Amino acid sequence: MTKLLPCGDLRMGRIAVMTGLLMLSGCSTLSSWWNDEEQIPLPSEQAKTTESSLNSAEQADGIKVQWRVDVDQRRPASPPGFSIPALVRTSDGQQRIVAGAQDRRLRIYDLQGNEVNRIALMEACESGALQLADGTVAVGDVGGHIYGLDIEQGRVIWKRDLPSVLMSAPVAVDGGFVIQTADNRIYSFDSQGTKRWSYSGSVGGLSMHLSPSPLVYQGQLFAAFNNGDVVALRASSGVLLWKRQLILDNRAAVLSELRVPVATPVLIPASQSGRDEDMVAVPVFQGDLAFLSRLDGSRLIDRTLSLKASQLLVDKRLFIADGAGAVSALDANSGETLWKQKLSRDELTGPVLYRNALWVADAQGKVYSLNREGKVLADVQLPGRVDRAPVATSEGVLVRSSLGTLFLLN
Repeated sequence: MTKLLPCGDLRMGRIAVMTGLLMLSGCSTLSSWWNDEEQIPLPSEQAKTTESSLNSAEQADGIKVQWRVDVDQRRPASPPGFSIPALVRTSDGQQRIVAGAQDRRLRIYDLQGNEVNRIALMEACESGALQLADGTVAVGDVGGHIYGLDIEQGRVIWKRDLPSVLMSAPVAVDGGFVIQTADNRIYSFDSQGTKRWSYSGSVGGLSMHLSPSPLVYQGQLFAAFNNGDVVALRASSGVLLWKRQLILDNRAAVLSELRVPVATPVLIPASQSGRDEDMVAVPVFQGDLAFLSRLDGSRLIDRTLSLKASQLLVDKRLFIADGAGAVSALDANSGETLWKQKLSRDELTGPVLYRNALWVADAQGKVYSLNREGKVLADVQLPGRVDRAPVATSEGVLVRSSLGTLFLLN
């Protein structure tokens, strides 16, 4: 089993937090992120594979690979990649895909998989990205740097330094954004990178490569920390509204014993649940799915479900893909299971909704499409493992593999 390492004292700063983080795959560490300098191919030289040259296994059973690109420019035995692709728009309305990479570049692709630009960063980029109201794209790297980028001109507009690893995606709020760091802090910035406020949670004993982002809803911010605390803050000021602890014992010696929130909480409005109050659903990897009151954080429902991706709320149903390889639909009111479909022996991530179908992927690289009643419509086997949830676009579903490859499926 992979040993878990305690996070360093907060006073040791960014390096201690980095060395305390774990890869979910259990086979790589942050020390392998720092690659020696390499020659990065030009966009015209970058390997891009189209559907016509893919092997038959990647086109089987109804799901087709439209294209794939090597985001990380990997070498043999390189560590897994975890960055989350994001959709943004140019000033003339064209959609672009933004994906961070281990080679310290942020790459920008069109929806046909052609690289149209790239931006050099100071460290590997394993977070997601966010486009702000003024068009600036905010993204963080594993060195604790956060950037405001102009993706059309391919340049850094501004950069700020934070004392911790950035693994989660920024979240929009009031024209700016908030971001959660690996040392259980939340920072709020405006679109020019000026800090508005920060909140410091209690330092956790353990962390993992995957990290949740805050949830923002009606002026409130909800965040799950790796020590098991869930907090509600006022989004405009960072003032604490309430705090609840979900994990009574966070001690673990091996990965199989670890319980930690790694997925972003989901808001279930009263209009969707039929209850008399809104709920916040917070999943804990290898733990419980807790339904909390938005008003005071009291626990309303508990389900013993291990999730490493956020749930999907559609038409009063909560669709989940769990760590035991099953997809389920839960009643948004009671949390009871309406149906359950076992797909794999491995952990699942997702689901996302694309063309009225649920898309999930497992830790062995298999991607499934199901209807909303749990019937499998199609699947495809991809090389590598998948640890980040797929991303739906107008042209298909983006899947980022641990081997540094970005696929568009439909």
